[in-house]
Amino acid sequence: MTPPTTPLAPSRPRQARAEATRTALLDAALLEFAAHGFDGASTRSIAARAGTHQPQINYHFDSKEALWQAAVDHLFGVLEASIRSHLPPPDADRAPRDEFAGRIRALVRAVAGLPELNRIMVREATADSDRLVWIVEHHTRPLFELVTSSWRDLRAAGLAVDVDETVVYYSLVGAASLAYVNAPEARLLGRDTLATDFVEAHADALVLLFLGPDPAEDSVA
Repeated sequence: MTPPTTPLAPSRPRQARAEATRTALLDAALLEFAAHGFDGASTRSIAARAGTHQPQINYHFDSKEALWQAAVDHLFGVLEASIRSHLPPPDADRAPRDEFAGRIRALVRAVAGLPELNRIMVREATADSDRLVWIVEHHTRPLFELVTSSWRDLRAAGLAVDVDETVVYYSLVGAASLAYVNAPEARLLGRDTLATDFVEAHADALVLLFLGPDPAEDSVA
């Protein structure tokens, strides 16, 4: 008796090509959604940016909405990985002020390479929509709660000025990202905001702005 046949598993090269195509579509979708918003973005243009054809979008994603969600998930995944890569190693003895300063620097370094993040958020966060609800619940609420709870702790310990934590959150997010979103304008003004020395100077300036001079350095001086 001839044994029943079973479908062959996809070869590893084929799987790798499919995954590469999917990633290219996500990266292209981020650029298109950032430039034109959800309604203005064209799936045909996304496929062209990715160097593939529109049927590939239908193959990998159920709908334009599913593509948008997957692209935003991808974007915040890249953001989280970048922030983690820039954070100093865990240290239980690190002072709370230094911990918050490290988070500010990590955030600036991460968003410097992700201008699409703020462009998409500006488009989505200025009007009520199901997409905005989805972003808040899946991505921005955890960051908001981390920043605001950390700021409340600093205020309670007398290590930060008496400024509302929500004000700090939006001030920090805006201040951390605008220089990179507006990088084309800055180039016309003769400044390269994407240069490493600018990013580091920017991070140091925000630490000073939100936390003031480091008391440890003042005591040494």
